[in-house]
Amino acid sequence: MKLKTTMSVHGGEVFRLAAEAGIDPGNIIDFSANINPLGLPPGVCKVMRESLKNLGHYPEIGAESLLTCVARRHCLSEENIVVGNGSSALIYLLVRVLKPEKALIWAPTFTEYERALNQVQSKIANLMIWDSDKTLSLEETIKSSIAVQPDLVFLCNPNNPTGTLWSIAELERIVSAFKKAGITCVLDEAFIDFVGAEFSFADRVDEFDNLIVLRSLTKIYALAGLRCGYLLSGRSLNRLLSCFLEPWSLNSIAIEAAIAALENDHDFIKQTISYVKEQRNYLYKELQELSFITPFPGHANYLLAKLEQCKKGESVRRYLFSKDKILVRLCGDYAGLNQNYLRFAVKGKAENRRLIKTLQSYQSIE
Repeated sequence: MKLKTTMSVHGGEVFRLAAEAGIDPGNIIDFSANINPLGLPPGVCKVMRESLKNLGHYPEIGAESLLTCVARRHCLSEENIVVGNGSSALIYLLVRVLKPEKALIWAPTFTEYERALNQVQSKIANLMIWDSDKTLSLEETIKSSIAVQPDLVFLCNPNNPTGTLWSIAELERIVSAFKKAGITCVLDEAFIDFVGAEFSFADRVDEFDNLIVLRSLTKIYALAGLRCGYLLSGRSLNRLLSCFLEPWSLNSIAIEAAIAALENDHDFIKQTISYVKEQRNYLYKELQELSFITPFPGHANYLLAKLEQCKKGESVRRYLFSKDKILVRLCGDYAGLNQNYLRFAVKGKAENRRLIKTLQSYQSIE
């Protein structure tokens, strides 16, 4: 079995690697994608099957029924919301519309921000607010951010890949300081449902006209293959962004699945938070027992870990895949990290134990 050295950054790796290895994608255990280990919420599969009968019709041009559903969820107006083909697509949309001359990214974080900004030739600065030895204080972070004089700042909460989490009080200080400085704040909450709605700042967009909040429905509801997400912002900013959204940006199956998930997720999200916390704690404890790797505590459905300097992430990745068809995320493309960093999704109990067993096997042969 041959595994190529060059890998794309994220998304679609399972299908490409399965084709290269000549195996079924279902045989790969994907720890590189941070998807809910509990799968779909109740009733979503049934709704998707029933929606197939409508494929001969165009979907709602602006996904109006989903807009209404999201507005109810956040107690906001539909005029605060833009839905799109995943939160990544909305990142590219808002960057195309706002065209920031200078943008700041709180790093290390999701690599798609920089890719989107490069498409509009923004000047990009990365502020390293985390590393394995030292983390900037909030005061230092805000002060250093404003000193860059950006038009726009991207930050992720909980952050990907570190799993660090800002509190509501901290977010109020951040967004307020940026508003005073005339800076637009893009707050990516793609993984917020894994820690709880009480940590979300999404409902505050009417208070801050400089705030855009991104939300993903693909991670918490295990709908990555359908692509669905939304952004929230003040009404004037939202009108501007909506004008540039393509018609039929969501297909009819995605619309129906997203509505069904949002309307049937109360117990599901509580169960998810409890299960992910239990399994994350297990992974963290077991990773600490390995001599060649150091995990960092996190709040989301993934853990970042650092290898000893004598080890390389590429060799670990290759071993895991060849030994047990386990795929993990190398973090060398994150600003401030290198190939000695790996990210592990929190998956089901059996899969997590299989990962640890295979890592123990790697340790025994080194």
